[in-house]
Amino acid sequence: SGFRGSTRSAPQKPSVPLKDPPRTPPLAPVLRLLRNQLQEKDALIRHLENDWERSRAQREREERLLVTAWYNMGLALQQQEGGTPSRGLPSGAQSFLAQQRLATVARRARTPHGRAPSS
Repeated sequence: SGFRGSTRSAPQKPSVPLKDPPRTPPLAPVLRLLRNQLQEKDALIRHLENDWERSRAQREREERLLVTAWYNMGLALQQQEGGTPSRGLPSGAQSFLAQQRLATVARRARTPHGRAPSS
């Protein structure tokens, strides 16, 4: 009974003030580690943002090249035909888009919008 009382009362009172200072120094390496991890994550985010921006710019360049190629191809075809509309095209449509517009207008004229065609 004397052994239990001596271990319980003597070490507990001095250990409470002694435990706080040892906890403080280990926080510094943990904070340093967390700061380093945060800096690495920030660097990764910047790198990924730069990659995304380069990819976006490349995609836009490719889209512009495709549009230009289609335009040039259509222009060349039109020049080969002599600039006249092809046979069988509705009322003087000269470009693909004009043909599509006329086809859409004709289709809408045949069936009322939003209704099934009447038999």
